[in-house]
Amino acid sequence: MLSTIIIMLKMSLTVLWILALLGLLSISPLPTEYQFYLLALAIIVLLVHFIEFFAMKANFKYHSKSEMNFLQTMLWGFGYWLPILKHYQEQAKLIK
Repeated sequence: MLSTIIIMLKMSLTVLWILALLGLLSISPLPTEYQFYLLALAIIVLLVHFIEFFAMKANFKYHSKSEMNFLQTMLWGFGYWLPILKHYQEQAKLIK
């Protein structure tokens, strides 16, 4: 179930980033009335992911013993780091 949600999240964000980029290049398939709202949504998502990066950075490093990738967090948010944390938590349970 979680993997399905993460896949859907990544697909939705991919569409958002493509439409936002196309809007910035003035070749968007969306009507111009919607471009402002799409870009506002993209900026809000980027801000949330920026805050998320700094909020989860220490927790991620503690559990996974690796650094959190800034670019992937900005693009996918928890769709990037949650599967990695789940994997390390499952491994830790198997060891105990």
